[in-house]
Amino acid sequence: MHHAFSFPEHIRRALRNHIEKAVSEIDMNRYFQEPTYTTALATKLAGVVYEQDDGYIKIESTVVNAQGRGAAEKWSGADLAITASVSKGNQGIRKAIMVQSKLERIEKLSPSRKTELMHQVQKMKQLTNSVKVMEIPVENGQRRPRIVSGQKILAGQHYKSYDLSDYFVMRILTTFDGDTRQRFVDAVQESKLTQLRLIAKLGLKQSVTNYVKPKESKVPVLVKVLG
Repeated sequence: MHHAFSFPEHIRRALRNHIEKAVSEIDMNRYFQEPTYTTALATKLAGVVYEQDDGYIKIESTVVNAQGRGAAEKWSGADLAITASVSKGNQGIRKAIMVQSKLERIEKLSPSRKTELMHQVQKMKQLTNSVKVMEIPVENGQRRPRIVSGQKILAGQHYKSYDLSDYFVMRILTTFDGDTRQRFVDAVQESKLTQLRLIAKLGLKQSVTNYVKPKESKVPVLVKVLG
């Protein structure tokens, strides 16, 4: 279900600047390995990006538990979940994507790591259709995260790799990407993904939730949409 919003340039610029600032502030020498870099990026991305009468954008990040018995990363395939709350006027939406990170271009992965990635994407796909791979190559001495469709990778189709700031402006802000099921979005707000695993086991049909942010209130109001 797509919810297309058209935002003016100053709001798109605010989001792009937020993402670029987050990326630029991470020193790859201090956060060298994939888990530490992903955690640092998640921390930098999180926050209210824009909040005025003409629009509202908030990003929430969840780093999925990767250590210990029954660690969520092992059964979900995800390193990270990113939730975006986006509204314009009286219409808004809250949705999330699941992400698996790789510290290089996908095409440069070894055969064994590509196979591993396919398995991770398949696990995520069992939980949501909004599955993404974040490839993190080094450009001019800095890591530059890029987002790729996990669905297309799994299907062996040609895919487009978006720079992270471009992806947020082109796909998240317009709300073309993201799972809007309320229980899914709620479930990816904690690292253990306990509720998500329960939902997956039960196989319950989820409802889609639109979030409306009235001008006079800073708190989104829930509006149920059958889905």
